[in-house]
Amino acid sequence: MLSRFFTPRLRGFMRCSAVLLVLLPCCLAAPADTAAAQNGGIKEARHKTTAGPAKKKPDAPAVRMAEEKKKNAASRPDAVVRKKAERKKSAAARSKTTGKAGKSAPAGVKAYITVDLTRKTVVSAYNADRPIAPASLTKVLTMFVILDQVKAGKLSMDGMVQVGSKAAGTGGSTINLHAGQRVRLRDLLRGMAVASGNDAAVAAAQYVAGSEQAFVRLMNRKAKALGMTRSVFKNVHGLPAQGQQSTARDLLAMTRGYLAAHPGALGLFHSRPYLDLQSLRPNTHPLLGHVEGVDGLKTGYTASSGYNLITTARYRNTRLVSIVLGAPSKEVRLHEAGRLLRDAYARVDAAEAKKKPAGSRKKTGKTPGIAGTTRASAG
Repeated sequence: MLSRFFTPRLRGFMRCSAVLLVLLPCCLAAPADTAAAQNGGIKEARHKTTAGPAKKKPDAPAVRMAEEKKKNAASRPDAVVRKKAERKKSAAARSKTTGKAGKSAPAGVKAYITVDLTRKTVVSAYNADRPIAPASLTKVLTMFVILDQVKAGKLSMDGMVQVGSKAAGTGGSTINLHAGQRVRLRDLLRGMAVASGNDAAVAAAQYVAGSEQAFVRLMNRKAKALGMTRSVFKNVHGLPAQGQQSTARDLLAMTRGYLAAHPGALGLFHSRPYLDLQSLRPNTHPLLGHVEGVDGLKTGYTASSGYNLITTARYRNTRLVSIVLGAPSKEVRLHEAGRLLRDAYARVDAAEAKKKPAGSRKKTGKTPGIAGTTRASAG
């Protein structure tokens, strides 16, 4: 009976309806999924747009350089502080050695010191306590001991000294003494001061103390009394000897004591331009007679010590002493001695200018020049 109602047309319609019912959920889900996918894509695009372009990963060397720059920048203040502290420390160390004026030495010079004895001030100094072989500067102490005994009345400047074979055979710088020769003590002292005679030093020492060894003991005793705490003497002339040493500061103490005890020694011995004992021998001091105010004192040289020099000068009523030790050549010694003396003269000019009233100050003129010399020096 029902088959009459299910005509072919109706059955076809029902089949189409069934197919539509099956496909309808799929059609409805597709747009939703598509929208979701599109929404997700939009979100992803938005995220990419907001985040900006992807950054490249930096190379390892660039990272290291950046880190090092940061470290350097962070540590720069500490480095500046350290440098300032180091400068202060070095300046303090120099002040102990140099006094008010710290100067640097040219290449090769081992030590120096310049002092204004009148004002009792150190003008400049470098390595003033460095032990160095004194070479012929030793003869100043030899003369000091002899003149002490002359001053005490134990010896006479006119005493005749017979030269022994040891003195006559002494090498190095000599005044050409020969065994058996008789020479006045005064002339031996001049031979030591002007021509740096090693033979004269040995002859005088034997005359005074009986032997060179006995005289050396007197020298070391005198050095101790003068406060030369870093000095040891092994002979009377300064030729190389194991353990013989002194310092610029000790030699300054010796020179200061020498000038105070024997102020006439400069005129009698050290200021003489020539030694006329046997022939005209020029004074070995390269500044004497070439620079205003210079009036002594002594040169010295050995291969181990280099070229040494003690210079005394009087400038504008000021007594100055300058000592140079260990120059590599005579030229460097002369240049350095001149520089130190020129600086000392400038200091004296400045000190004198301060004393004058402001209205009465006049130009003092140029500081005396330190001219070179062509004179040959023997030690």
